[in-house]
Amino acid sequence: MAEEDAAGATAADRLATELADQGHLADPLVREAMARVQRHRFLPEQVWIDDDRADGGYRPVDRRREPDLWWNSAYGNVAVVTQIEDGQPERLDPHWTTPTSSASLPSAVAQMATAAKLAPGLQVLEIGAATGYNLALISEIVGQDHAVGVEIDPALAADARAALEAAGYPKTTVVTGDGQQGYAPGAPYDRIVSTAAVISVPLPWVNQTRQGGMILTPFATTLCGQGMVQLRVDEGQAVGRFTLPLEFMLVRGQRQVPRFDALFTDDAWVASRAEPLAVEPAFLESRDALFALGLQLPGVHLGFKADGRWMSSEDSWAYIGPDHVFQWGPRDLFDEAVALYDLWQNQGAPSMLRYGLTVDAAGQHPWLDNPDNRIPVRTGSTPPPPATGTTSPPVASA
Repeated sequence: MAEEDAAGATAADRLATELADQGHLADPLVREAMARVQRHRFLPEQVWIDDDRADGGYRPVDRRREPDLWWNSAYGNVAVVTQIEDGQPERLDPHWTTPTSSASLPSAVAQMATAAKLAPGLQVLEIGAATGYNLALISEIVGQDHAVGVEIDPALAADARAALEAAGYPKTTVVTGDGQQGYAPGAPYDRIVSTAAVISVPLPWVNQTRQGGMILTPFATTLCGQGMVQLRVDEGQAVGRFTLPLEFMLVRGQRQVPRFDALFTDDAWVASRAEPLAVEPAFLESRDALFALGLQLPGVHLGFKADGRWMSSEDSWAYIGPDHVFQWGPRDLFDEAVALYDLWQNQGAPSMLRYGLTVDAAGQHPWLDNPDNRIPVRTGSTPPPPATGTTSPPVASA
């Protein structure tokens, strides 16, 4: 064990040095924490790593059979999957592996910790404790008595507690519960940091954050999974901008399953509205465009089938083939996307960094450039905005 600890200390310091050299560790407190916390202590004996050659894109790595690969994965700048299918073997699909918990990419962990502006004595709540590794990093900076983690999976929560205690963090708290509800007994928090993405920022996070405190969370839409929002809490609302294009797994309570397979039937195909394809659908591959469209089309999913793309909502679908678009249901989803894409172009094709969110008791409100410039959100069958746009594009604030 002493030999393994020495090897882990050397590997942790090397990983921190590599991340600093790559520009991911600008905060010296985060650099020191990553050099001290041994990542391998928080990984199970079997993990899964991304492998394009494997069915489903992931393949298992057992420490006993492949110790070098397991160790290199622990201390490489790679995300390591630590649970699949919510830990339920009966759900395993021989052709696909769905990751449901992980030790996140170290560079992303470092970037988030830096963005959180952690300091000794701050009260911090982490949503999605998972392995406990990130909570150990937080504890190194703010102190064990000031770090609380919430994990919805009882088995993962128990493993995180055990790993934290074994690694020297017995006073760090891990509670089992739904992270969307936060953890009121430990409030108010100076920081709420989520390592699981949300589609909608939960109001309890706002209510449990101290005035002037920060909520930092990965953010996703059903069209685009990449984003992180940094919110400042003041007078019952949280306001802030999107920053890094990070991608994390969704909190379990906000997972959404596309409805295309349930809605698409032979009868629906016959009844669908077919039109020649007048707009090249390549814009559906633009990350910045999809991010903007996703903010305005909540609950609309995008995917690929056969030789075309599909879109679906709760009650409508669109199939975009090589020459024609077929739309069914009360909404013309592709037409909505085209209109919003035209509007996005007229606004100067803004990147995700120009968008922000306001979260309050009335809901979640996306905006462009400043909180007063809210953008429309399509949740029903009302007509989409005009494709041409009649107002001048907003000017980005300094």
